[in-house]
This record gives sequence, structure tokens and C-alpha cells, in this order.
Amino acid sequence: MRKGTSLSVTDQFCGAGGSSQGAARALAPIGGHVKLAMNHWKLAIETHNHNFPDTLHDCTDISACDPRRYPSTNILLTSPECTNHSLAKGQKIVKKQLELFDKGIIDPAAERSRATMWDVVRFAEYHQYEGIVVENVVDARNWVLFDSWLTAMRNLGYLHKSVYINSKHFHPTPQSRDRMYIVFWKKGNPAPDLDYRPKAYCKCCGKDVEAFQYWKNPNIRFGKYGKQYVYKCPVDGSTVEPYYYAAFNAIDWSDIGQRIGDRNKPLSANTLRRIETGLKKYGNSPMILKAEHANSDNVRSAYHAFQTQTTRQSMGLVVPYIIEMNKTSKMKPAAEHATSTFTGGGINHALFVSNYSPGYAKPLTDSLGTVTTSDHHALLTMEAMSAFVHYYNSNTTLSKIDEALGTITTKDRCTLVSYKQPLIEDCHYRMLKPHEVKAAMAFEPDYVVLGNARDQVRQLGNAVTPPAMEWLVKQLAQTLL
Repeated sequence: MRKGTSLSVTDQFCGAGGSSQGAARALAPIGGHVKLAMNHWKLAIETHNHNFPDTLHDCTDISACDPRRYPSTNILLTSPECTNHSLAKGQKIVKKQLELFDKGIIDPAAERSRATMWDVVRFAEYHQYEGIVVENVVDARNWVLFDSWLTAMRNLGYLHKSVYINSKHFHPTPQSRDRMYIVFWKKGNPAPDLDYRPKAYCKCCGKDVEAFQYWKNPNIRFGKYGKQYVYKCPVDGSTVEPYYYAAFNAIDWSDIGQRIGDRNKPLSANTLRRIETGLKKYGNSPMILKAEHANSDNVRSAYHAFQTQTTRQSMGLVVPYIIEMNKTSKMKPAAEHATSTFTGGGINHALFVSNYSPGYAKPLTDSLGTVTTSDHHALLTMEAMSAFVHYYNSNTTLSKIDEALGTITTKDRCTLVSYKQPLIEDCHYRMLKPHEVKAAMAFEPDYVVLGNARDQVRQLGNAVTPPAMEWLVKQLAQTLL
């Protein structure tokens, strides 16, 4: 175990810099820094260099370079190519029987994707890092050579633990993104504490608890949140839902898009079908549509976390209400965690939300959250002339939303009632913008991603969410000092 006051990091497949952001935040209190960043894409290196000007950069094919060219560091962060390990491409994972060999065809992309996993071994053999964090998709666990890869790392003197976590449980990431992180440390060094315990509200206990990961099948301890594992209360064992930021928090509500009925180019039949499905399921709530997988209805409420962001600009926003600005009411982008209250003077259609940290927004069917001394509520009325507030302490007390509320008491007694169902042509639709994708990935607000919109989304979709890497590096660093 080393003794010192700071740690240095190599970001082997740095991309746009998600891992580097997380590491920089984790190591800042001890003066640590990202010393070296590498990537084969010139634009990604330019983005990383713009944000980390004091870091050494090399644009190179990592699979073809010599590890001896580079300075050694204490920690290696690496994200080998994952696209050909993932089921997201709609293809079977390559296992023991390779169809492409049966056909006499070798897929260069698939070969490169798997080859990059061995670059971790090559660099570790020469530099003997004290700690390593490898990020990949969960499906990479099914790679036929995965166990052999782990054996090679053990032969280099490393112990490891595989950590399966979802990015939405690392605030403020408003995205459900399942990933596998394999953390290595040298034999003889203390093992890092990698049991993540997110905060969750337990109904049985009536309070927040530090939840623990529970595998549905004890014999299969890898997989994705909700499918293979859940979180449970450590007191009574009940299943709990950890707090998370919703997609609502990353959306720039100053731009709700174009009214569908006014579009010059009609939306596709599949998109219209998804919107209709969403309206039936979520009523007046804003929705996120994913334009991939044409045979499924990839639609969810904006009050849920985003689906996994890929390298494509594939998500669109559907807003079944209209927000008009006036001189007295100003809406801030939700990505800035705006909690301003909006009056009804300049609003025709809207929705009521409760915007408490960590970004949970209640649907219209729920009661209004407790009103505190802080400004935590935003009023986005669905239809100003078709919405009113009802008070539970009276059978007749009602008020329009453009009128003053009745006296707020110490109990939840106010609810907003809205009953107009919008037509599809009256909904607004647009694709998500790069700055919203950046917020969905939980990049720093002032972080600069270079290139056109398509290039920015590609860089972001390939990135690691910084809050998850920040926690992992922090846990590892504590054992190295």
C-alpha cells in the first residue's frame, strides 16, 4: 500500500471525459489529478483537452500503441468498446459458437470491440497500477473470454469485485443506465468498500433508510436493476425505490417544440402510435419517446428517469400543454433545477408538479406536496380554463388557478384538478437537444462538448456518467492513501 498525499489517473478510453470528471471531483480534496487521457477519436480528444488543459493527451489507436510510451499513474480508468457486447444492437451476443465463423466472415468492429478488453491487461502488465476501474455494459459479462480475462488480471497480482449499478441512483443523473464496473486492486492492499447503499424511503419504517442491493437469484449475482436485483430496507427487508432525479430535471422547458398539427412533415405512424399510447398511459404528463426499436412502445413519463442514452439522437419530447411567457413570469430550464412558481397570467395550458430534490415530480392524480417555507413548487397548468383547485376541508370551496389559493394550512388539503385530454395534433414535439443530453448524462453544466449536434450526442452517449465514477474512484482512493 502506497503512502502519499495525492493520486494520479490515466483515462485510457477517455472519450468526452465522463470518467475524468468523476475522478477529478473525487480526487480534488487530496490534490489528485487526471494525468493522461487517450482516445482514438480526434474530436473526443479535442473535447477532453478543452476541459482538461493540464492533462497529457494522445489521439491514438490504443490497441496498436505501446504502453511504454506513456507515464505511469496510480489509477487506471478504462472503458473498452462495449457496442459489440451489448444487446442494444438487436443482435445476439457472441458466445462459444460464433455465427460469423460459420459463415467464414469476420466482423472487424466485433473483433476490435473484444480486443480492447485485452488492452487493459497490456497496460496493467507494464504500469502495475495500484487500482483499476473498468466500465462496460452489463452484457459484457456474457463474453466467452470474460473469465479468462479475469484470470489474466489475477495473474498480474490483482484482486477484483464486479459492481452492477444504475446511474440514476447517483445524483443528479436523471437516466436509467445499467453498467458493470470491475474494480481491481493489488493483492496486499485493503479491499475498497463497494457496497453502494442509496437512500430510499421505507413505508414500513416511515423514514429514509440506506438500502442494500438484493439479488433475486442468489446464484446469479449480475444483471440490471429491477430485473436481476432490487434494493431493500435493512430493517424490515421490504423492497424500496431509491431516490432519483427525473428526466423532467434535464429538459429545457423554455422550448416545448412545435405543435404536431403545424408540422410540414408529418410524424411517422410509429411515432404517432407511441404518442397515443403515452397519452392513454400518462394522461396530461409530458413524455419522452425513444425512436428506436420500431416494434415496441418506448414511451415514458418525464417524471421517470431517461432511458439509456446511446450515441444516437433518438429521444423526443412530447408536451401535451402550451406554456406562453409574459413579462412577469419567467421559466428557467429544468436542467438548472428551477423551482420558480409560475402564475396563470401568461399560461394557457400547463401542469402542476412538485419539484423537491431529488427531482421527484408528482402526477396530477396525487395531492399537492406539503408547502414549506422554501419555494419548491412549480405550477405548469395543463389547461388554465379547465383546471381548478379543490380543498378537502370543504364540499364547495373551489378556485380557478388564476385566482389566489385559499389559506394554506399545516396539512395537505389542496389538489389540482384538470380534465381536458389533449388531441395528438395539439401536442408539441421535438428531439432532445445536446445540452439536454449533457444534463441527462450529469455532465457539469459548464462542460464544453465540441462538434455539431450529432457529434456531441455521440460523444455523450459513449461517456461514463460522472457521479457513478466519482463514487467508485473515491472508494478506491481511500484504500490507497
